[in-house]
Amino acid sequence: MSNKLFEKMELKSGAVLKNRIMMAPMTIQAAYFDGTVTQEMIDYYAHRSGEAGAIIVESSFVEDKGRGFAGALGNNKDSQVKELCRLANAIKEKGSKSILQIYHAGRMAAPELNGGAAPISASPVAALRTEAVTPRQMMPVDIDRMIQSFADATRRAIEAGFDGVEIHGANTYLIQQFFSPHSNRREDKWGGSREARAKFPEAVMKAVQEEVKKQQAEHFIVGYRFSPEEIEEPGIRFEDTMYLLNRLAKLKPDYFHVSMGSWNRTSIIDKEDSQPLLEKYIEQQSEELAQIALIGVGGIGQRSDAEAALEAGYDLVAVGKAFLVEPNWVEKTKSDEEIKDFADINEQDRLQIPEPLWDVMDFMIKDVKAEEEKYEYLKELQNTKITFNPGTYEASVEGHDGSDILMKVTFSDTKILAIELDRQEQLDAVATSVFKRLPEEIITGQTLQVDVISGATVTSKSLIDGVADAVEKANGNSEALRARSKDAVQWESTEGK
Repeated sequence: MSNKLFEKMELKSGAVLKNRIMMAPMTIQAAYFDGTVTQEMIDYYAHRSGEAGAIIVESSFVEDKGRGFAGALGNNKDSQVKELCRLANAIKEKGSKSILQIYHAGRMAAPELNGGAAPISASPVAALRTEAVTPRQMMPVDIDRMIQSFADATRRAIEAGFDGVEIHGANTYLIQQFFSPHSNRREDKWGGSREARAKFPEAVMKAVQEEVKKQQAEHFIVGYRFSPEEIEEPGIRFEDTMYLLNRLAKLKPDYFHVSMGSWNRTSIIDKEDSQPLLEKYIEQQSEELAQIALIGVGGIGQRSDAEAALEAGYDLVAVGKAFLVEPNWVEKTKSDEEIKDFADINEQDRLQIPEPLWDVMDFMIKDVKAEEEKYEYLKELQNTKITFNPGTYEASVEGHDGSDILMKVTFSDTKILAIELDRQEQLDAVATSVFKRLPEEIITGQTLQVDVISGATVTSKSLIDGVADAVEKANGNSEALRARSKDAVQWESTEGK
């Protein structure tokens, strides 16, 4: 097994990461109303710090009207530095580098989250989402101020003791909006051609790097996150992204961080294109870009996933959801332990997960005790002896047209013997298939655990429920019959024929 995952890595700034693992930035929506850090945030990040090479703290807005979601972290005023310092120290004291993501939501900043203020963007073009507000086009003076806001946010990050900042140029936020032909329809120096649209991201990175030099922040990390494609038409295509990254690479940032749901993703524009975007990145990168570390993210849950991403060509990996359910992800993977893919419903306090984040993690949360009890009960049902009062009992089935169809079910003392339905000759082909095949499967398997027929789901379920009703009338146990396993399909060998 490769040890590359746990090797040190030196970045362009001279900063050294003790391994190739970062915790991905994930919004936890736990800041105060004004964006100030809370103790809950500090506890969450500190609990996951220590063994990872770096912790990338979620996006912090650089201007007061730039929030993209409720409970967002702020880095827009000097009074926030004190609490940002507590956050940075909590991460660093445990042994990880602390990197603060900086952003402005642009047209994605909903008025209700920003004191009713209208959102701003490169051009007055609304986002393609429900209830999107048409943004106000930024004037040249607004653009200059925004670039300075990113520089000021960098200064605050340095004063707070962070080891670096990640410029958020992804997820359709303001920086990406300036580069996108969908959201940028300007005709001045900030828009029009691809070259002109690239000027704002470039100007932000230059301002950030100049601020680092001004503050004499030695080995301070500057990274840049990007989304490789947009679904909008017109929108950013992968060739556009490579143009931008090859251009930004000349400024020698420490890393580029791709924003994708899977590290091995293919194009979301051309569904017929099966080549992973990472392969295209490697093919199209300039000599300067090849020298910049690339972070892969998405779908990295186990050590094998991380190592596969590094083997494919990434220099670093960012682990997201797996860090939520396993704060000790690095230690666990170092000892080759398997990482679970869910959190127990009773683990919120142990995992130090704020309530807003816990609420949106519902797809990753299980009630383990309830699942175990359900499993034990299922085993008990499957071992239950089922008997009936012999005879024929009536029930009704709802046809696909809503009419009731009489059904007669005949039992011996231990088996379902027959299932007969009236008016079968009046049914269409699909319903006839249901009323022929399902009774055969129920009788053959002596179980109600049978598959519904595609295209006739309602009718299929109605027939199964009707048989269950007859079972209860015969003093049987329909719940146990629903739990009884189906016999495995026996395939006839063709070997030697």
